[in-house]
Amino acid sequence: MRIVLQQVSSATLLIEKEQIQRKIGKGMIIYLWIHVDDLEDYPLKIEKIMKKIPSLKCLVGDSWNIDTSLQELQGEILLVSNFTLFGRNHKGLKMDFMYSAPYLKAKAIYEYFIEQAKKEWRNMQTWEFWADMRIESVNEGPINYVFDF
Repeated sequence: MRIVLQQVSSATLLIEKEQIQRKIGKGMIIYLWIHVDDLEDYPLKIEKIMKKIPSLKCLVGDSWNIDTSLQELQGEILLVSNFTLFGRNHKGLKMDFMYSAPYLKAKAIYEYFIEQAKKEWRNMQTWEFWADMRIESVNEGPINYVFDF
């Protein structure tokens, strides 16, 4: 699994087709995608993620001290699946997604991730798997984390 987190002061996600909008204030956008090797051991990886993310340190104020956890900040989370996180571009101009999990399996794991996250995290927004969307965000810092689990 690959996760990219961006600290934001606000973010809005819009699914234009269904006119669905999700908003968060100060917190993190979490982009998540499933690797083909995650199909069997994903529950253990998700358990690690659930413990790690609330403890991640965030930038607070203008002091450039990155010492307050997302949990202490009472930050909100916007969870977004993003299949391009395992895209490769070694030749040419088009990305290759051979390391991304197949659609149906990735969707099931993403839904399992949401179930587990709802047990652990408050103030979380999600979006519909594989929907066409627009995200507007005001990044803080910028502070970004990238994890491979």
